[in-house]
Amino acid sequence: MARTKGYAERVNVLKKVRVNGSWKLASVLERNGKIVRDHVLISGNDEHHPEGGYYLEWYQEGKRRRKAVGDFSEVIEAARRKSIEVNAQKAGIIDASQGVEQHRVTISQAIDKYLDFIKDHRKQRTYLTYRYTLDKLLKQSYQRSFVDQVTREDILQFMTDCYKRGLGKRTVYDKLVVVLQLFKRHGKTKLIEPTDWPDYDEIIRPIYEAEEIAAMLKHADQNESIFLKFLLGSGFRDREVRYVAWRDIDFRNSLARVTIKPLWGFGPKNLEERSVPLPSALIEHLQKLRQRRNGLPSQLVFPNSKGHPDSENDMIVKRVAERAKLNCGQCVTKHGNKCSEGPYCRHFFLHKFRHTFATEHLRHGVDIRTLQRWMGHRDINSTMVYLKGLQSKDALAKVNAGALAQYVA
Repeated sequence: MARTKGYAERVNVLKKVRVNGSWKLASVLERNGKIVRDHVLISGNDEHHPEGGYYLEWYQEGKRRRKAVGDFSEVIEAARRKSIEVNAQKAGIIDASQGVEQHRVTISQAIDKYLDFIKDHRKQRTYLTYRYTLDKLLKQSYQRSFVDQVTREDILQFMTDCYKRGLGKRTVYDKLVVVLQLFKRHGKTKLIEPTDWPDYDEIIRPIYEAEEIAAMLKHADQNESIFLKFLLGSGFRDREVRYVAWRDIDFRNSLARVTIKPLWGFGPKNLEERSVPLPSALIEHLQKLRQRRNGLPSQLVFPNSKGHPDSENDMIVKRVAERAKLNCGQCVTKHGNKCSEGPYCRHFFLHKFRHTFATEHLRHGVDIRTLQRWMGHRDINSTMVYLKGLQSKDALAKVNAGALAQYVA
């Protein structure tokens, strides 16, 4: 318990609690002039609510004011200070317009300012992801007024609320990174313990088998074939393939580069340009493609029919897979399209060529650091994921060569 006698009439103590799924401010319970921790009055009844934070309520110039104060340990001292301030303002000792909270940053201000920064410095897709995480998820979960009031419990509550929305551990991990970045900008670091981070298993990235690649190339037309070979030989992401220009192809040194395209509003992921060596046979295919395109105005290697970046590249892969009769026949898209009836099989997609590129290079001796540069990964852990697929594939050869294989033959 904590004492409120002497100023309770001037500054009220409230607590924000969850009642029937909604947050509301409730009066704290007092016994013998002391606040009972985590107990509030709901419709006149004493209820125990450990969730939520404490607030002060007072009147200033005829208007009701409220202020979040956070934990129970802070509430009595905060109420005492606020009571002194309110009485000093009434007595004319200090100007009521000079509130002590003017220098503090509210959570809404912090989010708006950070999102403005992200919008100017990151891709639109990144901005939309951050906006949903901060402006939607964090604002609904964070029950304090100011960014400097954050505690470990607030972060843990954010994670809990994400789980309640049905988000997986990997997704919660990514969103937690964004939230902690926001608070770090305001000097709030080391908010959680290492054991608080969501523990998830990194899935093995699927790759195309040699038979699938051969079947797709057999049923692709000439331009589609070069497109698929470029995906396989470069490991480029969808947007990188979409904006690759002829000036990015170094025919003399057999390289393909990922570069900034201000005209198209394209920038490499992580803002890092890079180059990837291409097989000589692929360079020859690209030379022939350029000769056939001679005279066409587009600077892009794989444009759409109007010469612009093609946003339907993934459908090229799916259409070729369907033509090659590789569809599994079991997939149904979120729009109700069945892969037994069209190019909708979820097992065939553009990014899978990137997985195949990484796994095959590791299998043939390319070191992990070199592959990291080729892939454009900022974090080596993103590249090391492909080691899982490599080990599981190569383990089969050892199993078949072992003594146990003879017994089960």
